[in-house]
Amino acid sequence: MSVREADVIVVGAGLSGLVAAREVLKAGREPLVLEANDRVGGRILTEEPVPGVFLELGAQWIGDTHHRMAALAAELGIALYQQFEDGDTSYEFGGRVLRGDAFHAAYADDLEHVERVLRELDAMAETVDVAAPWLAPKADEWDRITVGQWYDAQGLSPLGRELIEICTVGILAVPTVEVSLLGLLVNVVTCGVTADLLSESEGGAQTKRFVGGTGQIPQRLADELGERVVLSSPVMSIDVSGDVVTVTCRGGLVATGKQAIVALAPTLAGRIMYDPPLPGVRDQLTQRMPQASAHKSFILYDEPFWRDEGLNAQLISDAGPARMSNDSCMPEETGGPGIILAFLEGENARVEGRWPEEQRQAALREEMARHFGPRAAKPELIVEGGWVEREWTRGCYNANPGPCGWIHFGASLSEPVGPIKWAATETALQWSGYMEGAVDAGERAAREVLADLG
Repeated sequence: MSVREADVIVVGAGLSGLVAAREVLKAGREPLVLEANDRVGGRILTEEPVPGVFLELGAQWIGDTHHRMAALAAELGIALYQQFEDGDTSYEFGGRVLRGDAFHAAYADDLEHVERVLRELDAMAETVDVAAPWLAPKADEWDRITVGQWYDAQGLSPLGRELIEICTVGILAVPTVEVSLLGLLVNVVTCGVTADLLSESEGGAQTKRFVGGTGQIPQRLADELGERVVLSSPVMSIDVSGDVVTVTCRGGLVATGKQAIVALAPTLAGRIMYDPPLPGVRDQLTQRMPQASAHKSFILYDEPFWRDEGLNAQLISDAGPARMSNDSCMPEETGGPGIILAFLEGENARVEGRWPEEQRQAALREEMARHFGPRAAKPELIVEGGWVEREWTRGCYNANPGPCGWIHFGASLSEPVGPIKWAATETALQWSGYMEGAVDAGERAAREVLADLG
């Protein structure tokens, strides 16, 4: 058994935990970060299957209003480049493939009705306080129905209903029958997603990427912390006795401190043993916030041929296996292969994501050909990454409570339990579910422990 001491023990070396530890260190206190995995980054994971080609199996973009992330990247010396969006999007509904203006002209009335539904969501969200959504005037009513039920009652055409489902699942990564209407409105308040729900790049959420890969950010934060980051140390228990917090890891490492920050998704935080036990309402919350389902497939070609054909590599499809895609190439000035990123989210991740690789990739090639021509059926390489099987993540992008989750248990999401504070993007008040939210949550948790330390 080995023993380490610090002022603040941080559980989890994802972006939120590393930011929290960095803030603690900057304030003159000693952090110690314990990470279950053999790498840092959590839901950020960059792979380089071809030299100079960086594929983001995890978090990939920041948006125009992600000021914390932009500032952090600049501070760490990581440049940004613009997401490619020029050209037409390809739409596939009812076996018919249409591009750009042709689709909008053919289904103008359907799209206008979808737009009205989105504006109604915006108006409803204005009544929700993100710091206490359970206190919204209609919180009880909205948290007792699912997003899917509410969509079904809006009189949308079959195409409009399917389109709004695809776009919503593209944000939440779970079917809309699993998330309460209040839960979606919380996302609207923290991210403003409905205003850009039909935008091919999710509006302000996916406008810029990191030159050299997103994975540089957690790695450089960890490098700053040095030996204060300990990998391959899954936390088994957190005990509080008097003013001492004792954290015990599998493998024998024991860490003691005055405060602890658990920077894990709620369901993973709930798998740690606590002594004394957590309040029942907090434990009940963690039982009701499952990880979402997402699977990424990167399809590589010798060049981004679709750009010369006036396409942006974005598709929206009711057939699948991918419901959405986009251009995921390296910066134009560096050249490199053409890369289309196909998203399998929610039910598609759970179904097609479990198909044998050969079957799934054959279906993806066929889908690419339907949208981008016969050349798209012959990629040079396909690289895939699902998150459900990753032992220390068990899903992406984030977690969403089901019906009655917010009104009954939401107040315990970020409420400290004595010296134990909670981080991770799910606890953020701005851009929850994104890297921006992870930074927001890490900074807030750091402020809480520093206040308690005096």
